[in-house]
Amino acid sequence: MTEDVDPEDPRPSGHYQVDRNAEWYYVDDDLARTIALGPATDAEPGDDWILTLSAATPEDAEADATRVAVRLTPHALQELYIESKNLSPDARQAGHTAECDLCGEQVPLDKAIPNPREEPVHRRCYVDAYGDPGWLEER
Repeated sequence: MTEDVDPEDPRPSGHYQVDRNAEWYYVDDDLARTIALGPATDAEPGDDWILTLSAATPEDAEADATRVAVRLTPHALQELYIESKNLSPDARQAGHTAECDLCGEQVPLDKAIPNPREEPVHRRCYVDAYGDPGWLEER
C-alpha cells in the first residue's frame, strides 16, 4: 500500500473515512526520521509534550515539507500511547477501573471498596459477600 501513496493526494476518495474533512499530509520514509516526541519544557512532571513531524507537500521536496507541531497535555500523551499500542478497552481504562475481585466486572476506582484482601470490589458485591458493616458510605 505504501508504494501506491500519492503525496499530492494522501487521502484518496473513498479511503480513510476518519476526519475526511481535515487537512491531510503524508509522511514518507525519508520524512519519517523527522518525527519527534518530547517534553515541551524542562521535562518536569505534568509538563505538556510536543509531537513534531515534517509532512510531504505536493511539491514533494523535503525542503518544502510542511512542519507540523502538536502540543499534547499529559492526558493527550497517554491517549496517544494507548492508540499507538492498540490496547483493549479494558486496558485503556487501566488506572481508572479495575476488575472487581468478587464479580469480575470493571469497577471505577473512585467508587471501589476494598474487600478483606484489599482488592477493589463494587459496594453491592461487598454487601452481598460480607453484609453491610454500617461503615460503608454511599459513593
